[in-house]
Amino acid sequence: MTEPARWTAEDTEDVVCCLCRVPGTLVHDLVPFGVVRCPQCALVFISPRLRPEALQRLYDDAGYFEGGVYDAGVRAESRSPAMLLQRTWTAGRLALIDRERDLPAGGRLLEVGAGYGLFLAAAREAGWAASGVELSRTGAKHAQDTLGLDVFCGQLEDAPLEPGFDVVCAWDTAEHVPDPVSFWRTVRSLVADDGVVVFSTPYVDSLPARLLGTRWWTLKPAEHIWHFTPRTHALLLARAGLALTRVVRNPLAPANAGRLDSLVGVARPIPGAS
Repeated sequence: MTEPARWTAEDTEDVVCCLCRVPGTLVHDLVPFGVVRCPQCALVFISPRLRPEALQRLYDDAGYFEGGVYDAGVRAESRSPAMLLQRTWTAGRLALIDRERDLPAGGRLLEVGAGYGLFLAAAREAGWAASGVELSRTGAKHAQDTLGLDVFCGQLEDAPLEPGFDVVCAWDTAEHVPDPVSFWRTVRSLVADDGVVVFSTPYVDSLPARLLGTRWWTLKPAEHIWHFTPRTHALLLARAGLALTRVVRNPLAPANAGRLDSLVGVARPIPGAS
């Protein structure tokens, strides 16, 4: 990633807990941002946080993906450590989806937060009818033009999508969205009643997060505006009509390889909920 922008208070806004609709209690002061915890449900979030227009500028920066997995993929550095991990995650997550469905690959798969399209391309190769949504214009353009993928550039709720997806994926996405409850409700409206939702996020009660505090490398208050635990994931998903059925935190598991502070979750629609 390029050198972080020097954000000011004018770029930020105060928000409340998306579950309880109350302000958070300050945990870390990272001016102009604040890391806060809801006094009722313990969800950790950023307030003040970047306004939507400032956040869009961040994601539209051509350097946003530089120096990480996507940079390696775009530059075809096929043996880079980042790309080796990317391949491990992709294979592990596709295998996890097959196990959870107890079916071979096939059907409709949606990825929200598709980045440069690396996972979607692998899903398509595995036999899925794959489509995606990506907020970054840089990422979406690469997925569309270079990989030939069906990727909508914009917010999920604005995407022209036909409901009934067999699988909806959101890899390292939920921590970025303006309102996770609204996000998961939109996902619930798109996934089939017998479908599966799979996702990954950092988690704030991981060992690195607890030991490092403000030095936690995944804190990133400009872009990671929600910080979850398995408990708060379950609360948020239930509010949206989804049940959290599995959490993978083991960094040796292929779906979560090498990730000491991230988890992979599986959720399913709650019958009758919408």
